[in-house]
Amino acid sequence: MVEDKKYEIDSRIECDGHQGTLKYVGPVGETKGLWLGIDWDDPTRGKHNGTYEGVKYFKARYPTSGSFIRPGKAKFGISCPEAIKIRYGLINDELAGIDRDTLTSLQKEINAPFLEVVGFSKVNKKQSKFDQLKIVWLREQCVSTAGNPGELKELCPNLEELDISKNLINHWQIVADICCQLHCLVRLNVSENYLPTEENMQVLKDSFLMIKYLTIAKMNYNWFDIQQCMCMFPSLQELSVSFNILNIIQKPIKTDNIMKICKLTLEGNLISSWDEILKLDSFSWQVILALITCNKIRFPTVEPTAKTTAFFNLRQLHISQNNISEWQSISELEKLNNLEDLKFRENPILKNENLETARQLIIARISKLKFLNGTEILYDERRGAEYDYLKLFLPKWIESENDSEKRLQFIIEHLRYPALVSMEFVCPDHPNQPRGIKRKLLKDMEVQKVIGLAQRLFRTGGKIPRLSFIQQNLSKDEILLDKPLQELSYYSIQDGDQVIVRW
Repeated sequence: MVEDKKYEIDSRIECDGHQGTLKYVGPVGETKGLWLGIDWDDPTRGKHNGTYEGVKYFKARYPTSGSFIRPGKAKFGISCPEAIKIRYGLINDELAGIDRDTLTSLQKEINAPFLEVVGFSKVNKKQSKFDQLKIVWLREQCVSTAGNPGELKELCPNLEELDISKNLINHWQIVADICCQLHCLVRLNVSENYLPTEENMQVLKDSFLMIKYLTIAKMNYNWFDIQQCMCMFPSLQELSVSFNILNIIQKPIKTDNIMKICKLTLEGNLISSWDEILKLDSFSWQVILALITCNKIRFPTVEPTAKTTAFFNLRQLHISQNNISEWQSISELEKLNNLEDLKFRENPILKNENLETARQLIIARISKLKFLNGTEILYDERRGAEYDYLKLFLPKWIESENDSEKRLQFIIEHLRYPALVSMEFVCPDHPNQPRGIKRKLLKDMEVQKVIGLAQRLFRTGGKIPRLSFIQQNLSKDEILLDKPLQELSYYSIQDGDQVIVRW
């Protein structure tokens, strides 16, 4: 190889809209002049694997990702300050030349919902107000260096969000050189850059002290690579690693950096087992957005029906487009202590139900759920869903009454059912009133709601009844339901107990 000092091996280049890595500089065969050997990101872009006419010039990653081009065709990139000046230097009442449709499409493509651009009003064409920039988008602008020391700090001292995705940056040191100058930067997107990881990357952490939101999508990273990256960001709160090559999650490295992360996005990776997700349960995740391909969800507990200690703080879980084909998996989510927001679309168990029925079944099975597929669950919808759920599975509940094994299996498949009690309302002081009206209630139903139900059942004419109950298998003494704001569970009411209605 005859290297030219102008060209550095492993530099990133762009040619005719395609990106690649410089792997060779020198002559090729009997041809005259200098050639550049390129390993293209697109495996089909090249013609060989670095070996041409029996001579191995370089090693390409794929059998057909290598080729040779003349130096004049390669773009080796520009500095970050240059890219900002070009993109934002001469705009007047524009959104930096970016139309909204393009921006929206990009947000979806790389899963970066925070990505925005700023508009300028009444900007003097001779002097763009770079110091007012807070959000900058430099996607596909051929950025390859940080520029001169201090140049970016002087140009954009107030920058808070930066997207440098799909550029020609080839080392995390360059990203560090950019970010160390931006003391207000909290959001960073470096997706689709070719940035190999290595040991001891935490030495760069002083460059990323303020970064709270990081997107590293489409980087060809595995879990080891991702952990190496996390060690560089001491203030990280949200991490998106979408569309990488994760298939297993190794035991996480417990550092203060990682323990602060509350939101993790795993969409588009290769994880196929729920057991891999469970390996993350030692952290304080509040949100996990996981597009995986598992077929069941199970939480390890001492008792089959007990709450799990895993993911204690988890409030949002997005698991659409999996292979989940049994309703027990949805029942398992009831074991999560604080799950409030679930996205669950395009799974096999939904194919045999219409949208309304499927929604009701999910709502009824998960007691604390407040949002399903982005839509708020209102009080009336929840009560209707739970009532229909009670009616639907009541025959199987009754059938298992005298068979302990069947009853246990039923409870495992329907974890919430024991929280729903069957009670008989009787009115002994009013012989003309119907007797023995049976209703299924929720243990978390407030006493005042039960009073309202009794008014409707016995048509009290506006009179407010007094309620008490008798425990089926214990004393026949009446116990007053005298605290209207307490839930039925406060009184330890069990299935089969009798409610006495008086007025």
